Amino acid sequence: MRIPKRVNAVLDWMEQHFGALAAVVALVVVALVATLAPPLVGLPVAGFVIGLAAGGFLVHVRLSRRIARARAEIDDLLRENGALRHRNTILASGVISRGAQETQALVSIPEDDEDLAEDDPARTAALPGLTDELLGGDPADTLGDGAGTGEPAGDADDADDVEDTARNARRA
Repeated sequence: MRIPKRVNAVLDWMEQHFGALAAVVALVVVALVATLAPPLVGLPVAGFVIGLAAGGFLVHVRLSRRIARARAEIDDLLRENGALRHRNTILASGVISRGAQETQALVSIPEDDEDLAEDDPARTAALPGLTDELLGGDPADTLGDGAGTGEPAGDADDADDVEDTARNARRA
């Protein structure tokens, strides 16, 4: 004989909540026994016990969803933790050489050569005219003597420093 799907689902649900259902049945029996007492005392006690059973069962059903979700998350975390422990055990056992472990852990950093920087497609675009406009023309003119002659007041090293500063500003 085949069991209908709905009946099977109800039986599975009852199996999962067996403890709560047993408590509800026990409280209903207590409420029925309380009705045997004088009606002035028995009926309020029976109503209280029935309310306690219904409220407790509703709280249990609502919390069971949250508890199931938390248990699933805990299981996932434990599984992940076990996988990490296994990986660390394998690495510590020496199956992979020590040098391979270190090179896998390090991130490669490209060297800062000017030749490589110009060919790098991921480099930041430079705006060459922008720094010259901010400095007011030629970088060598900014070190002038103030008379408008355009001659640098310092020696050639000062002009190189200004050019280096302008080049660094373009890179940033």
